Amino acid sequence: MDLGLKGKSAIVTGGSRGIGRAVAEAFAAEGANVAICARKADEVSGAVRALQARGVRGFGRALDVADPDALAAWVGASAAELGGIDAVVCNVSALAVGDNAESWDKSFRTDMMHTVHAVAAAVPHLEKSSSASIV
Repeated sequence: MDLGLKGKSAIVTGGSRGIGRAVAEAFAAEGANVAICARKADEVSGAVRALQARGVRGFGRALDVADPDALAAWVGASAAELGGIDAVVCNVSALAVGDNAESWDKSFRTDMMHTVHAVAAAVPHLEKSSSASIV
C-alpha cells in the first residue's frame, strides 16, 4: 500500500514493542524515517536496527516519557536526526491499575501528560511540515 509517507519523518513513543513497534514498522515499510523511545535501551536498540534494515533512517532513545525534560530532549534529537517531524504518535500507557492516588497519578503523568509534553515539544517541528499529523 502506498500511503504517501516515503521520505516523511515520524516519532513514536513506546515504539520498541507491541502496538508502538507495529506502528513504527508500518511507517518504515512505507518509506518513512522513524524515531522511537521506550524505557528499555536494549529493546530500543533492537527496534532501531530493524527499522534501519528497511532502508530508512531510524533513531531511538531509552527514556521514561513521564519525565518531560527527557521527552522534550528526545523529540528535539529526533527532529535533528530525521531532518524534521511530520507525524507524532503518542502510544505509551502506564497500564496502572488500581484505585489509589499513586496509581492515578502514575497513569495521568504517563498516559495523558506524556502526550501533552510530546506534542508541545513537536509543534515547532510540525509547523515546518507540509503534512503534519498528531495521532
